[in-house]
Amino acid sequence: MPVLNDRGKVGLPALLVLAVLAMSVCAGVRAWWYGFVAAAFVAGGLMVLLWRRGGYRMRTVLLLGIALRLAVLWLPPLLSDDAYRYVWDGLLQVEGINPYRYVPEDPALAGFHDEPIYEWLNSSRFYSVYPPLSQVFFAVAGLFYGFGWEVSYYVLKVLLAGMEVGAMLLLARMVPARRMILYAWNPLVVIETAGQVHTEAVMLFFLVLALWLARRRRGSAAAAALTCAGWVKLYPFVLLPFLWRRFRWRAVWPPVLVSAVLVAPYFDPAIPGHVAASLDLYVRYFEFNAGLYYGVKKLFLVFTGEDWSKTLGPFFQMVFIAALPLLYALDGWERWSLRRAFVWTLGAFFVCATTVHPWYLLGLLAVSMLAPRPSWHWLWLGVASIGTYLLYVDGPYWPFVVLGWGGWAVLAAVRYADPLLQRLQRHRARRKFEAIRDLIPAPVGSVLDLGASEGYVGEVAAHRLGARVHLADVVDMNRTRLPHTVYDGRRLPFADRAFDVTILYFVLHHCADPEAVLREALRVSRRGVIVAESVYETEPERRRLAFLDRWANRLRSGGRMRAQEAHLHFRTAAGWRELFDRLGAAVVAEKRRGRWIHRQAFFRLRPPA
Repeated sequence: MPVLNDRGKVGLPALLVLAVLAMSVCAGVRAWWYGFVAAAFVAGGLMVLLWRRGGYRMRTVLLLGIALRLAVLWLPPLLSDDAYRYVWDGLLQVEGINPYRYVPEDPALAGFHDEPIYEWLNSSRFYSVYPPLSQVFFAVAGLFYGFGWEVSYYVLKVLLAGMEVGAMLLLARMVPARRMILYAWNPLVVIETAGQVHTEAVMLFFLVLALWLARRRRGSAAAAALTCAGWVKLYPFVLLPFLWRRFRWRAVWPPVLVSAVLVAPYFDPAIPGHVAASLDLYVRYFEFNAGLYYGVKKLFLVFTGEDWSKTLGPFFQMVFIAALPLLYALDGWERWSLRRAFVWTLGAFFVCATTVHPWYLLGLLAVSMLAPRPSWHWLWLGVASIGTYLLYVDGPYWPFVVLGWGGWAVLAAVRYADPLLQRLQRHRARRKFEAIRDLIPAPVGSVLDLGASEGYVGEVAAHRLGARVHLADVVDMNRTRLPHTVYDGRRLPFADRAFDVTILYFVLHHCADPEAVLREALRVSRRGVIVAESVYETEPERRRLAFLDRWANRLRSGGRMRAQEAHLHFRTAAGWRELFDRLGAAVVAEKRRGRWIHRQAFFRLRPPA
């Protein structure tokens, strides 16, 4: 077993194996479930430490991943009773009965009510909601029911665990070894696939296979694989439209053909209604570990004194459905990668879900492995959700819901706050450029964006003007591909009249010596300097500008602009004109924008001869 560290001694991998073994032993005894959760958190922490250390070959990662799965394969269905329904549906099929036709407690199935698994069935009043491809696996396991339900269960477990190992091997062909640690050695993945048999294991294989095939431009095969994933867990069907943008008609006929083949053996006119009724009851009455839903439900309870569960469940379902067209549109507008489209859509699905059992997250965790960096918010929620099992032994369920989703929210904010901020900044840069476009003389061949910050205004100027744009600032915050120069805030390293136009956008009020900066801008410009400034008319407005400016720039720069806070030089419009006159720069054009919240003045200056 590859549990040696890079120094040849037993190290963290061995501790991870021991933690997973402890998980399996404690899970096997309900009285020890506190130990099961504690061991899961230890295993999750060790996984992260091993990821941080890195240095493991893919072969080692995969072999240890398989070893961890073998270590928990012996577990009976103690953490979840879904397996009893799997075996029940398989038994019915072997006896020639359509598993969708009757609810288990129906008198028509009275001959099966003496079977030992009947009393352990979950939701015996509901029709089976497990799609046809899941039923195929149940039927195979049902062939062994004559040897006892336990044999049928373990046959099914081996089949499903084998499918998940196949998904792991496929994933290993798309991600580096270090990233694979976060999936192959993840305690949630190990316990929910090989430890407790769940059909997500089969869905994982076809979902990952679809991504692998799509990367190889095999659109028809990818669509067929994704359709198979949908006929295991249904929700992957919402991902099919993303294949349409990439493969067009090649992604249309395979889902139709595969669906016809899988559904035909089980079809009956009454069955769609049976399944729809059970799914509606599931959405309306079932709830578990649903962060956003719980939060909204609690707010409604506080403000109205009533339980809105039966209304909020369907409402959240409709919110997700309404979000789908937007996600499909964003995929086209932003030219998303298929991985990103899948992650955002599955993420929206679980955020809007009323029931998020720990094993539900497996598909999202697998897809997120393809991202440029780890999705810590989903990884955290996955491991933390293991703690919600304590609900079934009257343990502390709610602390783990809050811990899981609260940590998810914090880590998601850390991950997405900056990308969202940069998107906002780029959008704002387009508006900022339009505000000065009529002040820029045409034609213009070269532009200096002085005090450029992220460089987004300069980027827009380069695109809209077709000009060569150079960025300069006292700190390097450039997020564009434009050339950038860091200077000392006083002397620009450019020749006289090196640029046609220089842009100073909300810059001068930050400068320790705004007169020196403006003098340099005039020196290096041939045709003009464009100055945009925040201005005020009253003292309260000036104080408000200073407050907002400090916090806005702390947010956008991560504190790198703190030095500029010591000398904020806001002026009235007249005060700026006085400075321009003193330097011999003529105001060729001037305009205003904004009101008392943020008054803005724009000037086009002609450099002195």
